[in-house]
Amino acid sequence: MALETVGGRDGRSVVKQAKNSGARTAIVALCIGGLLAGLGSWLYFDSREEPDPCRQLLQHERVSTALAAEYQPDLSCGDLGRAIEHATTGSRPEQQSLSQAQAMKDVLVAMGDVLEDEPAPLERQLADPVAKALAGYAGDIFAILVPGDTEYVRRALPSQGAWEDAEGAHMSVPHDSLIRIMASLSVSPEAYASLREAMTHEVAQKFAAVPRTTSEKKLSPYPSITAWALGSMDAVAHAARDGIGEDKRGSWEAKVLTRLSSGAPKPPIPSYDEEPVDHIVVSWKRTLPSDSPDDLLKLLEKQSAELVRIWTASLGADSTVQASLADDAADRAWSARRSTLRELRG
Repeated sequence: MALETVGGRDGRSVVKQAKNSGARTAIVALCIGGLLAGLGSWLYFDSREEPDPCRQLLQHERVSTALAAEYQPDLSCGDLGRAIEHATTGSRPEQQSLSQAQAMKDVLVAMGDVLEDEPAPLERQLADPVAKALAGYAGDIFAILVPGDTEYVRRALPSQGAWEDAEGAHMSVPHDSLIRIMASLSVSPEAYASLREAMTHEVAQKFAAVPRTTSEKKLSPYPSITAWALGSMDAVAHAARDGIGEDKRGSWEAKVLTRLSSGAPKPPIPSYDEEPVDHIVVSWKRTLPSDSPDDLLKLLEKQSAELVRIWTASLGADSTVQASLADDAADRAWSARRSTLRELRG
């Protein structure tokens, strides 16, 4: 009778309950598995949407090589930036040793690799010291930005190391990689101002080195060459400003202007005969407004022509020559800006 009870209606009820319990367990397990899978996917995509360039750089073998004994795998962004600056900076700008130039190349190659995989603005704690260090390589930046220097093109390959010549140590990286790095650095206004100041000073040096003459024919090659570098920096500014929220763009422009206009004292501008580079740079800074303009980038885009005007006026060229060469500079800067922006935006 007991056997009948177990095997009868009650037994079927027990079996049914067991089956229902098993089904519920399976459903719960599937739900939990789905949630975990979904969470894992969310975390994966979220991490891809917000990459961590500092951590990625620390994992790059070239960074550990560049920093040598200062390398630690858990450096903060700020400490990483300071370590890079220390490893790549000479006692004076453009007075780096061969090993420091190689360290800068290693860092830029690593940054290029990271930004190629995940283009992203770099944190200010990293960007500011790296930009300050990179500004010390203004001559190299100029040669990379301006087309035509075959030595820098040849040595831009990652497999090519830094080199030395009679002028000191140098390094090179691909043009597209450099402008992408500078655009990411320049989301920080301090970083952009450091790079723009360095390029302004470099252009002034190029002008000051030209044999003195008032002949338009003899002066004509130089404005277009130097304007290409400044036009490229205009494009970097556009890309950097586009990389921040609209609510922060006014602050970015104000901070850049404050930094660029500093060092323009009210006392007399240095004499061109005695200090030609400072004369050109300070004269240009004196043209900058004290208050932020409606569009700082429009103001910066006039820099190439304004520097040429200051330079040719200092040489004693007549107004016709000044205007002609300034127009050439403006045209070439526009071409450089357009070409570089196209490269940055793919």
